[in-house]
Amino acid sequence: MKLLILGNHTCGNRGDSAILRGLLDAIHTLEPDADVDVMSRYPVSSSWLLNRPVMGDPLYAQMKRHNTAAGVMGRVKKALRRRYQHQVLLSRVTDTGKLRNIAIAQGFTDFVRLLSRYDAIIQVGGSFFVDLYGVPQFEHALCAFMAKKPLYMIGHSVGPFQEPQFNQLANYVFGQCEALILRESVSLNLMQRSDITTRRVEQGVDTAWLVDHHDGDFVASYAVNHWLQQIAKRKSVAITLRELAPFDKRLGTTQQAYEQAFAEVVNRIIAAGYQAIVLSTCTGIDSYNKDDRMVALSLRQYLNDPAQYHVVMDELNDLEMGKILGACCLTVGTRLHSAIISMNFGTPAIAINYEHKSAGIMQQLGMPEMAIDIHHLLDGSLSDMVTDTLGQLPAINDRLRAAVKAERENGMQMVSSVLRRVGEGQ
Repeated sequence: MKLLILGNHTCGNRGDSAILRGLLDAIHTLEPDADVDVMSRYPVSSSWLLNRPVMGDPLYAQMKRHNTAAGVMGRVKKALRRRYQHQVLLSRVTDTGKLRNIAIAQGFTDFVRLLSRYDAIIQVGGSFFVDLYGVPQFEHALCAFMAKKPLYMIGHSVGPFQEPQFNQLANYVFGQCEALILRESVSLNLMQRSDITTRRVEQGVDTAWLVDHHDGDFVASYAVNHWLQQIAKRKSVAITLRELAPFDKRLGTTQQAYEQAFAEVVNRIIAAGYQAIVLSTCTGIDSYNKDDRMVALSLRQYLNDPAQYHVVMDELNDLEMGKILGACCLTVGTRLHSAIISMNFGTPAIAINYEHKSAGIMQQLGMPEMAIDIHHLLDGSLSDMVTDTLGQLPAINDRLRAAVKAERENGMQMVSSVLRRVGEGQ
């Protein structure tokens, strides 16, 4: 069985890294002889963070070359490509419309030829198909259809669907894949409300729940040992932050308001006798375009006692972050996967909803009260919830263990089902 996992563009986002690592761990457990290749926009850093070979993404390389084309004609071609490329690809796949005879870039032809080597393509999950991210998100899927290879989409959140061209592509791709396996039910509701086909939808889980703890072979680095020692000195609450863009306008708030409100939460945590350990699931490694550490450093200016506020500046992978989060008492996470990683390693987490995925994940876990709308952060009520949660940790920990166990079991069944279908199709 030869598989290609794509769509997980970088492990600079450690949430994407956990999604990918969990799927790889599950496949290795269920089908140890499977030949699995992984593709990323940033293969060097992703390979280092995952500690395994990673291929470069040819479509991303092509896009970068085209975007740097010089001169007036280069800019014209770039504008035309943004407007029509997805329609040309769709016409090629469906063999309909006037655009089907327009030549596509050589990079797409080469990519389709590459895909033909595999028994199946897995588009790994996350919040990948979001209207704000645009229609290029569907290019890999359309190429898989051109290669006539089965495409399984595992562990996704999708939507919102507020842009007609995005909806057109979503309706086609989601209807033609072998399976669109959602990690929560809110996405299904969004699809139904926007008349996006659900005939290929199956219910699944986020594959980050499937990350193995690697207790038998994990070796803590100097940085991990340092932070574990720091946590051993004082009760600790982990937090994760983010730059809100591009969601800030949709949320009707600003980055400054978010940081000031979160600083008040941290002030309450410190006043209660805890230290705050700030971990960043997104860093600027290998030119990744987000670095949550900068948000963490900016927030420091609003604190009453910054000596108890520790920003982790080390480049850690998701497994190392799991070990550190697992040593804390609680995680308060803006980044959803900081909450999932934390809970998978035994520490309760409050997830702040800036889009629907966080509420959906916690609802599916059976702990919906652990997801809180970002407006409750902005109005100050999150501080009370954090204090109440810290006072109920023994009972919450008991519920968490049972919930995570069930989610992991469901996730292994999900991956097993996909592998069985791929094997039957060989």
